[in-house]
Amino acid sequence: MNVGNDPLDELSRPIYYAASLAFREFIPPWSRREQLTWLNLPQAFLYVIPYFFLAYLVRRQGTQLMRLLLLPTVVAMALRCTFRYKNEDPRMAWYEWIRGLLALFVIAKSVDFAFAKEGRLKSGEKELRRSHEPPTARHVGSERAAELLGRNPAARFLPRGVFDALEVGLTMRGIGWDFGNYTPVPQITRSSERRTFVRATVRSIIFNQLLVDIIDTVTKSLPGITATGGTIFLRNLPPLQRYALSTAIHIGHGLLIFAGVALTYDYLSLIGVLVFNQSPAVWPPIHGNLFRARSLHDFWAKAWHQSFRHTFLTMGGFVGGWLAGNVGMVFGCFLASGLFHEFGLMVAGKKFDPRVLVFFLLQAVGIALEKAFKSLTGRKVGGPLGFVWTAIFVLGFGQICTESWFSRGIGGAISYPPFMSVVRLGLLPLIRFAVRHSQSLLF
Repeated sequence: MNVGNDPLDELSRPIYYAASLAFREFIPPWSRREQLTWLNLPQAFLYVIPYFFLAYLVRRQGTQLMRLLLLPTVVAMALRCTFRYKNEDPRMAWYEWIRGLLALFVIAKSVDFAFAKEGRLKSGEKELRRSHEPPTARHVGSERAAELLGRNPAARFLPRGVFDALEVGLTMRGIGWDFGNYTPVPQITRSSERRTFVRATVRSIIFNQLLVDIIDTVTKSLPGITATGGTIFLRNLPPLQRYALSTAIHIGHGLLIFAGVALTYDYLSLIGVLVFNQSPAVWPPIHGNLFRARSLHDFWAKAWHQSFRHTFLTMGGFVGGWLAGNVGMVFGCFLASGLFHEFGLMVAGKKFDPRVLVFFLLQAVGIALEKAFKSLTGRKVGGPLGFVWTAIFVLGFGQICTESWFSRGIGGAISYPPFMSVVRLGLLPLIRFAVRHSQSLLF
């Protein structure tokens, strides 16, 4: 008996083919992407236009249906604009990575904006106003909130809708907003007096800039580390020296990211305080103290920066919490964090590496074990043993992640522009000159 073709199979083939074509239109293979240049750079970020319109809508009443309808456009444009272009110079992988992270950040924020039923309110606001409606007392819940609304001079020369869109669209931690109420704020270490704050920030910029410069210069001088690959484990060294060096490289790479985030934040805070006349109080520290972390929870929730906290909650934490409570939220956030970092590297043309996910999920396992320890003993993980516990997960297991990034060329890519490097342009030539001069005197 002849068996005819399965109708479902005949139907699924064109659907699969069409879906594949659509996928490749938004995320084309590396060979089909256009070279990113200064001329087409604006096109690579065109998705910010509908994104900021979505940000405007989330600050107005009765706009959720519009936001939900606009969401697919923002997501599609973010993917299309980001994956349409490439930079084939492997030395630029850091900047391509950041371009990918920015796109995914915008997608996550857009999802949050679209599904925020009542929109996004600032602390102290009672309700949002409708389009073209002037602010009144019923929109602002306190004199303090009203003062903050009018303090920024940009709010006086920009149209109100533009200012609202920029304000909510650019915020990351959500401090002062309804979605940032659960974000821990590190202990204030700088004075709120303007001149003192500016001086402390400038000192921090100098320190962090020099630290990034030194780490970047030293890392690129190590054998085998290039923009196309490398390893933190030098096989020709004995095990003790090999893992001591890999640990030092891992710590240096972590400090480079830590200082780089702080450096960017310090520059932005100076612009906010000096150009836009903001209060230093609206720029609390971006990091806590790494060396005071006595548990994995302390490290990731208090010591490390929280810039993408709400992004990870949106991408996986809330779903994980819905499925498995607090533990599910922790695993969802760290899974989202691993995928977030890998997405950025895919934009740079790097292949997916599951080792990064392994590292981030191990952090979730460690925090889950800390919760289990507390429920069994009634005591939190802490003290010297807590510090060792944290070091095992961050400094030990963390080398899995750093090795993955270095093997794909991140260690050798440009993270600090060479023409700005005081170490390369000034300090190293001075050291070479001193060495040669001393040798000539001795011999």
